[in-house]
Amino acid sequence: MQPVDGLYAIRPASALGAFWLQAHFPASEWDVLLGGQAVFNADCFAAIVDDARGAGLAVDLPIQVPS
Repeated sequence: MQPVDGLYAIRPASALGAFWLQAHFPASEWDVLLGGQAVFNADCFAAIVDDARGAGLAVDLPIQVPS
């Protein structure tokens, strides 16, 4: 799946995924992250996915974000 304008959304699909996000981002960003409203450019998204997979999390295909 190709992103729109190079932006990717992250939406946790499990409690472990939500915990992982909370462990990697400040509390001030949790509502946006856990609500699937945070978007990242392709380079940042790739780094997040690599880190999550390195921690043993399954990462689904990216969600397209219309601009």
